[in-house]
Amino acid sequence: MIISGAIIAHKLLADNEEISDNVSCELPSVELDTAEIKGAGILGTIDMPATGQLGSMAMKMDFRSTNKKIAGMAKNGKQNIELRFVRDTVTATGSVAPEGSKIFATGIVKKYDLGKVEDNSTQESSFEFEILRYRQVIAGKEVLLIDKQNYIYKINGVDYMQQIRSLL
Repeated sequence: MIISGAIIAHKLLADNEEISDNVSCELPSVELDTAEIKGAGILGTIDMPATGQLGSMAMKMDFRSTNKKIAGMAKNGKQNIELRFVRDTVTATGSVAPEGSKIFATGIVKKYDLGKVEDNSTQESSFEFEILRYRQVIAGKEVLLIDKQNYIYKINGVDYMQQIRSLL
């Protein structure tokens, strides 16, 4: 059994350039779209998830300030975002070891908050991206891949959209 601890360091890159002054990143929620099912053979209604139909996936990044590289993230079109982070883990033997994770996301800017200017305070700007492709790798193993434009929804190597793609 492994117990995950605190994140001890992270690095943010946009289109392969390191972006400094990043304070935090809020990863997207994965929410399946649903349809109400009712009629003969069931008691009442069921809010049934629709296979492969996902709601909006937004990723938010907060910064201490705005600099040239951060401002460059406001450009139009797709951008490739990479988030690398390390967390402490406690192994079954009780030893503490770092574990690396990476997030690879492709998205389009949908909101850029320029923050505020106030004496003796940080500017606190932020970006929000609509995510089209999301891939998470933990300790070198891909655990999640969602590619909305190519009908891919993989969890721990199992592609739940493979049959749908073959029928199309």
